[in-house]
Amino acid sequence: MTRSKSIWATIVLGLILWGPIPAAAVARVLVIHSYHEQFDWVQGINEALKSHFKSDVDYRIIYMDTKRKPSEDWKMKAARNAKKVITEFKPEVVIAVDDNAQKYVVSEYVGKSPIQFVFCGVNADPTKYGYPASNVTGILERAYPGQVLQMLKKIAPRIKNVAWVSDDSATVQVLLPRVRAMAESRQLPLDIVEYAQPATFAQWKQRIDRLDRDPDINAFLIPLYHTVKSNIGKESVSSATVMNWTVTHTGKPIVGFWPFSTDDGALCAVAVDPYEHGKVAALMAKQILAGKRAADIPMVINQNGYVILNLKSAHYLGIEVPFEVIQSADKIIE
Repeated sequence: MTRSKSIWATIVLGLILWGPIPAAAVARVLVIHSYHEQFDWVQGINEALKSHFKSDVDYRIIYMDTKRKPSEDWKMKAARNAKKVITEFKPEVVIAVDDNAQKYVVSEYVGKSPIQFVFCGVNADPTKYGYPASNVTGILERAYPGQVLQMLKKIAPRIKNVAWVSDDSATVQVLLPRVRAMAESRQLPLDIVEYAQPATFAQWKQRIDRLDRDPDINAFLIPLYHTVKSNIGKESVSSATVMNWTVTHTGKPIVGFWPFSTDDGALCAVAVDPYEHGKVAALMAKQILAGKRAADIPMVINQNGYVILNLKSAHYLGIEVPFEVIQSADKIIE
């Protein structure tokens, strides 16, 4: 028998005696997004996950779509579907994104499931959801109101007073008291002199028109505008439609806290970076898959404010942006 035939005979005999060689185990990770796939924030997180999960991780993504469909009935239905997927897919790790996924899904498993959970994009105090817990860790989301208002002050030193206009989403319900407390304790470089949360698009237009005519209002702080409804009880108007209308119906600067604000036409943002949240969540999940427990990984807070400047909007407003501000930007929209 030749040498090559002898080798093949040995291999065949091994397969007969021991059976097929098992494939390397592939870890299962389920990603539950509170919002919809087309949302800029979601896309940034997904980009990071794709960069950090390779072929050794079978990760699946589901979308609760609770920003476009904010009714309680829909949230409960989306949560039931997410729990069904958890039961069927049997993931080792679940990455739960934003507050609604914590409230409506993860809360059922906190401290009493072998499944390990990693959160990102959480605005609320984590104790609201029972975190820290034996099977939960993650990255908290904290906006940069002081930094973005300081940036606005550098761009347009004449600005003194700002009006807050936003939707009335769950995120705003958490964010607004935090920012309001900072404003009242004089921790912000500009004064927020009015707060508005119009529920419908018609109410939004009326409030913007009134504030635009008010000489004491120099600019708008518009953090979120994604659950403004077409009418009471109806689904939300497209966020791009809300911001586009606002930009074209005021001559005053608009600033925000997330990249989608400047993408939709706001002058500037010191943004919470979705890629940072996705990256941190992916790395935490990989540590757990390598043998750590969630409880062994400390919760963290986002660290990297992402400076975005929209020069198209500056030109529209007739504002000449100082060169040092342009230099400081991580992203410029021209």
